[in-house]
Amino acid sequence: MKSKQQQKTKKNAQAKPERFTKAETPAKRTIKQVVIDAIVSNVGITNDEMIAAVKAEFPKSAFKDTLAAWYRSQARKGTLTGKRIEIPKAGR
Repeated sequence: MKSKQQQKTKKNAQAKPERFTKAETPAKRTIKQVVIDAIVSNVGITNDEMIAAVKAEFPKSAFKDTLAAWYRSQARKGTLTGKRIEIPKAGR
């Protein structure tokens, strides 16, 4: 007959869901990555186009015009990607 400890261990082993390692889990995209991709693919992107790109992947996001302008500014300074991106001054 098995001890109570062995029975508990067996039950716990069966009840635990599979765990994935970091290498197996798909990487989640962030708003920053979406914005970088949008800016790199279209340097002349407008704020509205940038908002639309973010809302396409993150429909519940509160991303708005002021955030698009901030990301554009960071891209010009080089703090967004590590190197400066020449972006024309944009409007809406």
